Amino acid sequence: MSSKKELTKRSLSFGANSLFITILIIGIVGVINFLSSQYPKKLDLTKNKLHTFADQSEKVMKGLKSELKAEFFADIGSKEKYRPLFDNYRKLSNKFKFELVDPNKEPLRVKNAGIKKAETLMLSYNGKVTKVEEITEEKVTNAVIKLTKDTKVTVCTIIGHGENSITAQDQNGLQGFKKGLETQAYDIKEITLSQESAIPADCSAIVMIGPNKALFPSEIKAIGDYLDLGGRAVIAFESSLSQTDQTKELRELLKTWGVDVKIGLIIDPISRQLGVDASVPIIVQFNPDQAITKDFKQQCYFPFSRPVDPISPEPVGIKTAWLSKSTPKAWGETDIASINKGAVQYNPGSDLAGPLNTAMVASGKKVDSKATRDTRLVVFGSSQFANNQYSRFGGNLDFLLNAVSWTLEDESMISIRGKEDEAGKIELSQNEGTLIFWLSVILIPLMIAILGIVIWVRRKKL
Repeated sequence: MSSKKELTKRSLSFGANSLFITILIIGIVGVINFLSSQYPKKLDLTKNKLHTFADQSEKVMKGLKSELKAEFFADIGSKEKYRPLFDNYRKLSNKFKFELVDPNKEPLRVKNAGIKKAETLMLSYNGKVTKVEEITEEKVTNAVIKLTKDTKVTVCTIIGHGENSITAQDQNGLQGFKKGLETQAYDIKEITLSQESAIPADCSAIVMIGPNKALFPSEIKAIGDYLDLGGRAVIAFESSLSQTDQTKELRELLKTWGVDVKIGLIIDPISRQLGVDASVPIIVQFNPDQAITKDFKQQCYFPFSRPVDPISPEPVGIKTAWLSKSTPKAWGETDIASINKGAVQYNPGSDLAGPLNTAMVASGKKVDSKATRDTRLVVFGSSQFANNQYSRFGGNLDFLLNAVSWTLEDESMISIRGKEDEAGKIELSQNEGTLIFWLSVILIPLMIAILGIVIWVRRKKL
């Protein structure tokens, strides 16, 4: 009888423990579900963080000053398809007001809005309206940027001295840079300085990418006068491998603003370890105290870069600062003849020791200036980092676009921009390919065959 009571007692104890554990697990799961619904977190495992909102999108949405009305002309199925995207915009700003318009239920509204394609987003902001027919974060954010711009901004790229063209699609062209400027709602036009008596009045900033020929005195004067009156400029040089430097006059002008573009080529032996030519220094150090590079964490590649140093002492009224530096093991090769022969080595007596400045910024007014605002100037030691071949690598394009935005005092556009998806590809060395071949085609099948024979022999003996 006592054993029966003991068994019953034990069963009740096990049952109570099981019930308690079950309730505890349900409670833990419930708490986790509640917390996940209140504080949702997503893990983006894509290479370019395609499902993580870009820093630029966050800045644009959080900078909204008025209501942004978003009318999505599509059926409920399309709404669900793009719901995560629109939810992200809603979370960034309570001024984003979303509405689904079903074309089947409201055909008159569709007609009055001029909608011609299904899945079209119409954005309205302060009386301005634009439509987005390709629903991606990049397209929607770019449309919002254009709506929120109050004034027309024109970036003038100077040509006629060997500079790269913003319309060229080859590897030396600047079409990628042009596209980046357009997404920020900047107008772009090319100007030939020799045909102008001064920088055109509608140029909000001037850009020179890769001048390699001498400028006429009248052109130097035009640029000098423009900067003296509070102009904004981004100038990117390229190391000359000839014995004579054709950009001497332009470099002398920049010295008056505290920036010294050196003769020579930055050589970085670390680049070779990463499979890149030594004439393409890896840039990983950025000035955290400057708006252009404050939150910059991407590495850049600066082909054929010159060292860029500050003038000491600084010109009165001008403030200069470095933006980016090479690695400490890089040096500035000054022996042009040895570069052309392909046999360079660091010579402590004549070469410049690293780390070396690869970009600088200057701002302020000269003594007795009649300017009503500070001049803003950014100088890069490399121009090829901006072309179609290299701008897509690392943070090259972001760095250049941030520089332009800073000169224009458009700091809200200084950010890390969203990346486009890329086709995944695996690149293997010859040794890696050989190893995979031996493992997958020879060794693993051979081991399976041997194991099968051993098992067959052992079973036969049973």
